[in-house]
Amino acid sequence: MGVVYAKNDCVVSWTQGMTPLALGDVWDSEAPLVKERSDLFSAEPTFVRGRQERPASEAPVQRTTSAPGEKSQAKRRTS
Repeated sequence: MGVVYAKNDCVVSWTQGMTPLALGDVWDSEAPLVKERSDLFSAEPTFVRGRQERPASEAPVQRTTSAPGEKSQAKRRTS
C-alpha cells in the first residue's frame, strides 16, 4: 500500500460526490478519488514542517506601512 499527498486546499467534485482536501493530506494511492483525480496528488510530501523554503502559494507578503519609527522606502506616484 502506497500513499500520496494532496497538493491543494480545495473541495473536489468527482463521480462519487464532493470531497474536501487539505494541503498535505495523506491518501491511500489506491483510493477511488486518487485514481480518478491523480492531478490533485503528489508522490512526494507537499508540506513538510521545518522545511526552510516556502511553496509559491505561501510567498511572504510585502508590508505596505512602516513600523513605528521606521521610514517608508516607498515612493509616491506623481501624475
